[in-house]
Amino acid sequence: MPFERNEHMKKAIMLLLGVCIFCMAGCDKEEEDQGISLSAAEQEAYIAQIDGVMDTFYWSYDKDSLVFHSRTVSEDTAENARLFAASEDGGYPLKSAAGSQSVVATAELLHYNGDMAGEVNCIFVANELAGVYYMGGYDNGAYSLRERNPFLANGGVRTYENWGGMNTVYKEYGGSLPVDGFVAKNREGVVTSLQDGRVELYHISGKVISRMRTLRFSGGFEAISAAFVTEEAEEYLVVLLADMAGEETEEAARAAKVVFYDSNFQIKEELSLENGGSTALASEEGKVFLFTGQAMETLERGDEGWTATRRETLRHKVSQCHITDLDGDGTAEYLMTDGMDLYMYHHSEMGLLKLWSTHLGVESLYGALYSGDLNGDGVKEVYICDATGTAIRYILTERGLRSSNEDIQYGQAIYPCDWNGDGIDDYWNITEDIDRTGSLFLSQPASQRG
Repeated sequence: MPFERNEHMKKAIMLLLGVCIFCMAGCDKEEEDQGISLSAAEQEAYIAQIDGVMDTFYWSYDKDSLVFHSRTVSEDTAENARLFAASEDGGYPLKSAAGSQSVVATAELLHYNGDMAGEVNCIFVANELAGVYYMGGYDNGAYSLRERNPFLANGGVRTYENWGGMNTVYKEYGGSLPVDGFVAKNREGVVTSLQDGRVELYHISGKVISRMRTLRFSGGFEAISAAFVTEEAEEYLVVLLADMAGEETEEAARAAKVVFYDSNFQIKEELSLENGGSTALASEEGKVFLFTGQAMETLERGDEGWTATRRETLRHKVSQCHITDLDGDGTAEYLMTDGMDLYMYHHSEMGLLKLWSTHLGVESLYGALYSGDLNGDGVKEVYICDATGTAIRYILTERGLRSSNEDIQYGQAIYPCDWNGDGIDDYWNITEDIDRTGSLFLSQPASQRG
């Protein structure tokens, strides 16, 4: 019996110690981040300051998710350096309040179109806003409110853009190319441009761009997208056709078939689309990608011709897709637009991984997507036009793609590609004058540079 009493006593003591340790841990946590009770007037004063900073940086937030806490401002340590830098970049030097008692308001931070960006943290010391940042991005790290579109997933980018302006080792030439540019280019320097339902083929002859051929379609069919596909030594054109004689009002709903041409631009095969809804084509490594609704279908050629082998879901439609390796690491980036936002993906056997996107949600982008290294730093920039026909340049940074249009004039369009096959990107430039005239800018060999 004494033995049993001793064992029961030991268990009781251990249980009591466990409760004490738990309580001590709980007390420490509460002292660090406690719930707080505020009067209606106090809440109103804090919310007014939150609304002000949100308006300043063109953000929104979910007021239903707003919570107030009592917290000690983080200490000035190396571990917290990013947090302080994010706040200071927004104009609030939170480091000066390190160690102070504060009221912290947290809420879901929202983009212009309602997409969630992360959790905003507003830190108040002595009732005044002393710091603000948000936790988001692929690493759930601290970001400045100036950082609108950080990477959503880790794409393992090898190197970033060192933008210092357009290269000066170009010489201007003439030629003929439609003002809205082209949609695809092959290895021989032939580009395809879609004009009033036709496919026009252009190439460089000498040092001038000229039209070499036009593909027309009978029976009420018109081209709405095109791409070049490469299979070993063969490269040929693929065109998405819509039945413009149909009753549907949208091109996508009338998409009727995909036509495959050989290297001589003769029809080789046709693939009928039973349900329509297709909007765009792209190609990589012998595969053709067909965008239908909010999905990407993979088409591959087998013994019985081209068939769909895979379907992957997106959360947006696609009007244009451009596949390129921006940073030269051997992994292609899939750039897409739905006319409202720009998206960047990686594609693997595991599926599509969205690395980055804008979050506008309004019609703002027009025409095809392009990429080219026009400053010679080894990293390609991304180009697309807005609704006015003015180029928007996006450069690759550690925080995602960022627009850089300081040197682009209103109405100027830039369409890069390696026209002459020397391994250096050239570009077709549309001027901002009323006639929207164009010029070819070709890179010059080192021996000819002044």
